[in-house]
Amino acid sequence: MSNPQSSNHHAHHAQRTTMRIERLEWNDGLLLGHGPMDDEHREFVHIVMALRNSTAETALAALAAVEAHLISHFDLEHEWMEKTAFPDVYSKCHRDQHDEVLASVFQVHQLAAIGQIGLGAVHRLAQSLMDWFPGHADYMDSSLSAWINGKTHGGQAVVLRRNLVHESRIPGGESKNLVEAKAA
Repeated sequence: MSNPQSSNHHAHHAQRTTMRIERLEWNDGLLLGHGPMDDEHREFVHIVMALRNSTAETALAALAAVEAHLISHFDLEHEWMEKTAFPDVYSKCHRDQHDEVLASVFQVHQLAAIGQIGLGAVHRLAQSLMDWFPGHADYMDSSLSAWINGKTHGGQAVVLRRNLVHESRIPGGESKNLVEAKAA
């Protein structure tokens, strides 16, 4: 018998939308308040942009770096979930997203390695990762970060975000008010 709460949770995230990100850059808007997680995310941004900017000569090495980073990064998050008894309903959804992302990276890496796909497909994967990441961090990782901080420190972290130009935490995104102001 399925858990209705779990079904609703999965349905909510299945309907998530992504915004096209032109350039993914690390900034304070991406901070979640758990230092080790923020460090992993900073590294992810760097590695994905290297993949996005890869050439025919560097694409396979960049794919291997993304794959290795994601395996390590996701294993670390899964370890945190287990150590802190993160609720199963959220853990399952979070892990499912990780599995989907890894499956895509593995597939593109394998096909690129045997020459069945080219640089365009590699760059599309990088774009997909760039578009996926801010939403995943905001919905999945922020709840895990808050849970970890609550379990280990007894409360929420205070996150100081410097030099944010607008309300949006999505790199390259703009708040609705700024977009309306520019149109006027």
